[in-house]
Amino acid sequence: MSRLARGACCFIAAAGAFLLAACNGSGNNGPNPGIFVTFDSALPASVNVGGNFMIAAIVTEDGSHSGVNWTATCGGASCGSFSATHTASGTATTYSAPDSVPAGSTVSIMATAAADSTRAAAGNVIISAGTEAITFAAPPPPVTLSTSAGFNTASLAAVVTNDLLNQGVDWSVTCGTAGACGGFSSAHTASTVSTTFTAPPAIPAGGTVTITAASTTSPAVTVSTVVTLSASTPAAFLCAGCNYTYFVSGTETSGASSGSFYTIAGVFTADGMGNITAGEQDFSDVGFSTGNTPDHLTGHYTFGPDGRGTITLNNGDGKILNGSGVETLSAVFLSSSQMLITELDNAATGSGTMDLQSTTSFTQSTLSGGYAFVFSGSDVSSSVPLGFGGVFNVDSAGGISGAGSVADANASGAVSTQQGLNGSYPMPDSSGRVMLTLHSSVFGNVGLAGPAVMACYIKDAAHLKCMELDSNFGITAGLAVGQGTNTGKLGSASVLPVNTSYVFSTFGSSGSVFGPISLAATFTSDGVSNLQNGVSDVNNGGVPSSGTLTGTYAVAASGVGRVAVTLSGNTSALKQFAMYLTGGPDPAMVLELDARGVTSGLNYQKAASTFNLASFQGNYGLNYSAFNPAATAEEDVAGQLFADGAGSIAATLDVNANGVPVPNAAASGSYASASSGRFTGSLNSTPTGAVQLSYYLISPSQIVITQTDTNGVTLGLFQLQTPPF
Repeated sequence: MSRLARGACCFIAAAGAFLLAACNGSGNNGPNPGIFVTFDSALPASVNVGGNFMIAAIVTEDGSHSGVNWTATCGGASCGSFSATHTASGTATTYSAPDSVPAGSTVSIMATAAADSTRAAAGNVIISAGTEAITFAAPPPPVTLSTSAGFNTASLAAVVTNDLLNQGVDWSVTCGTAGACGGFSSAHTASTVSTTFTAPPAIPAGGTVTITAASTTSPAVTVSTVVTLSASTPAAFLCAGCNYTYFVSGTETSGASSGSFYTIAGVFTADGMGNITAGEQDFSDVGFSTGNTPDHLTGHYTFGPDGRGTITLNNGDGKILNGSGVETLSAVFLSSSQMLITELDNAATGSGTMDLQSTTSFTQSTLSGGYAFVFSGSDVSSSVPLGFGGVFNVDSAGGISGAGSVADANASGAVSTQQGLNGSYPMPDSSGRVMLTLHSSVFGNVGLAGPAVMACYIKDAAHLKCMELDSNFGITAGLAVGQGTNTGKLGSASVLPVNTSYVFSTFGSSGSVFGPISLAATFTSDGVSNLQNGVSDVNNGGVPSSGTLTGTYAVAASGVGRVAVTLSGNTSALKQFAMYLTGGPDPAMVLELDARGVTSGLNYQKAASTFNLASFQGNYGLNYSAFNPAATAEEDVAGQLFADGAGSIAATLDVNANGVPVPNAAASGSYASASSGRFTGSLNSTPTGAVQLSYYLISPSQIVITQTDTNGVTLGLFQLQTPPF
């Protein structure tokens, strides 16, 4: 065929399909240029893993009516499937996405003409892991922020998941004073990239700002946080480059272990400007412990002029508490080196202490001599109350030979007393964390296993915050206090001197279950063997009683510092206790050792013999734990209280009511004096209700409180604040 004839034939073919074959110039062996394949509707931009959609293809100029074949290709082995891999023109098939996102996140869908494999329609579909969402990246935004220059910024980042276009984040801020809410170093960032928020120079109406991060791809997908602004600066509180040790124990209120006992202990470094730059923390509950690998910490903090503040710890551990990786602590300063703390989030409620770490270099020789201790909590197998106390004597670097040591245990009323104790510990780490392994026959004697392996955080050579990490004995925590130069010398009855008065307090469980009970008392020792002129308040599961109390005591002649105490009178049958003397100004540790309950506490030496209204006067930091027997719920409170010296109280409380945080709750109260130092009164706030109290004055600067009504069981401490913080 001539070139001219071939051109004419092809021109005619454009108008008549019946001439197409002749235009090929070589019979029927080549592609058929008249077949055209299109999708009957556009492919969706994306589909979730495991999802599906229907699609059909239209084939035109296919005289054989052969339809299409369907294929899916991607960067992985599994690209999805079709309900029918061959369909007639215009007939739909259902594409089902793979169960996981393939490499490259994209699948190519192709409908190929069965009559001509060179003719096809194709398009790409993104396989998405799920619905688009946005969250704040760790560390989360601060709860509070200063307006003072140098302390008024926070680094923020947000993470957008399942963003099909990967367009990032838009930032905005609103407040009660329009145009005066602060701003961002960048109002748009990529996902996970930080921007810096700067607070306004003046506190806006309402005292808060609301920071919002929105997906640029889907502006309706947002996450927001409310930040309270303060004129105070955090540098006046936690000092730059300083380390703080802490521990908290209480009850989990969410997650798989909700209702179970938990404990945390750790140490962190503050930068003096509101940030926690480093740290480590251990955790234990009925289902999990950090074991030999503590979690690493970052975070932030802020404090107000009254010494109250919030500390946020980012532990990054999805296995503990409710898996959020964040803990919020309410803290109140007692002095520049000591705080009382309460967990203030919905994961758990608990109370504890925090102290400035004064030792900065650690060796095995940092610990030396006898240490009085009480560790309490629950047994891991059946979650019944448990206490373990005594004295361990470090008589060589890393060694506890057993000489000068003693142990007692109470497992739900099964008691073992005055047993041997030995153990060991390796080199502490650079932050002062040391693993203490204790062996004693008390474990087997009460039906449990040993040894007890404790992670202890060293505040100084005489003060350790410890918690148990093994799965042998239990989930216990507490303090160990060094006896120093008095190690082995505490064997005379005169260790409780003649005519010396004390405030004795214990708190825990009555019977074989976690039925709350508290005992607070004051008495005087005769320097020989008797406790006299006592008065006490007991609250056994919401059944309070007040009355007189007497007792006897016997000091172990070995000099170890163990004192056996028997109480009688108003004790609700709580009778046998051991006190472990610290040999210095710290109060003695107390552990109950009878079948009536498992309680623990402290015995404080009183600083004065008579008191009046003016003895209770000034600003006090406070912390207490309360249990509602009817609801089997724990409540923990930290705050600041002002007593006017004339019988009136005003307070601001941070309350965690069984996992419901209520910060900044106003409270008021009253008190009436008694020369014995046992005052009576009340404290009332919206979250706690009206609580009737007895106040046991150790001195004008320290007061033990206990609840005396039927609404709950409470024990706590008020301590006079000594600024500057």
